[in-house]
Amino acid sequence: MGSTVHEAVSAAEQLHAQGISAGVIAIPSIRPCDTQRLQELLKHYPAVITVEEHNVNGGVGSLVAEVLAEGGCGIPLLRLGIPDGQYAIAGDRASTRAHHGIDAASVVKSAVRMCAGA
Repeated sequence: MGSTVHEAVSAAEQLHAQGISAGVIAIPSIRPCDTQRLQELLKHYPAVITVEEHNVNGGVGSLVAEVLAEGGCGIPLLRLGIPDGQYAIAGDRASTRAHHGIDAASVVKSAVRMCAGA
C-alpha cells in the first residue's frame, strides 16, 4: 500500500466522526489493475476522491476517471495530488502533503466541501 493510504484512512475516520460515511479503496498500482472490480467497488459511492502523492494527471485519479467514464457511472470525482504544471516542493513529508492538500485534514476539508456541493 502507498503511504497516502494512511492519510485516506485517517480522513475517513475523521469524516465518520462528523457523521459522513466514507470508505477507502487502496489501489496499489495502475497497471495491472482489475478495472471491472474497481468499477464494482466505485459504483457504491455517491462521490469519489482520489489521493496521490504525485501529479494527478496520468496516475490513480486518471485511472479512476477512465473507469467511471467508461462505466457510465456519472459519479462526481475529485482528484487530489500535485496539479499539472507544478512540482513538488522541498520539505518533510507532512508539510509537503499539507501544501498539496493530500494530508488527512485537507482531504477531510475537500470531502466536506464536496458533500456540500461546493
